[in-house]
Amino acid sequence: MPDGHTVDDLLSFLEHAGERGLMPTATARALAVATRNVFAVLDEAERHDIPLRDLDGVIKRFTTRRARDFNPDSLKEYGRRVRRAAELYLQWKDDPANFTVKTRATTVSRRGDHPNGRSAGAPPDRVDPAAAPTESAAGGRPGLRAAGASAPGTYETSLPVRPGHVVTVTNVPLDLTEAEAERLAQFVRLLAAG
Repeated sequence: MPDGHTVDDLLSFLEHAGERGLMPTATARALAVATRNVFAVLDEAERHDIPLRDLDGVIKRFTTRRARDFNPDSLKEYGRRVRRAAELYLQWKDDPANFTVKTRATTVSRRGDHPNGRSAGAPPDRVDPAAAPTESAAGGRPGLRAAGASAPGTYETSLPVRPGHVVTVTNVPLDLTEAEAERLAQFVRLLAAG
């Protein structure tokens, strides 16, 4: 029996959860980027009835089709993030009034590891960007206007380039074409020193 969930439903949930503080904005963005990339392998009809309770086939199609675009660890992480996004979405649909997302900051702060009762980590209302999941700039697709983006119809994405260095790209159009992405890639290649 079909689930009756669409890719747009899932992306809309992630946008809502990030904007309303149901989960850290960076987490919502990272899950949305993975969702857009993985479900981009589906045709239009398939995008209107996604199998949230059995994603293995879709993730396998994504890893097979995009194997040359990502390293193996990134492919695994995209699969993990899509499974997590689907799990959170289904939890929210089942019981929106009691929906919560455990994060590293809230988990540490609840344990009270610090002698004065406060967490030794980041405050619960603040997420350390270095600890939060990051997004890949490769392959962003339509479907979500991320909170923090500078203009409507765009999103912001971050990519760790080396330990301690994360590059953030803002105003990425939701409908970025492959030609525009290639032009952007050529520009970034010009920035390389040596």
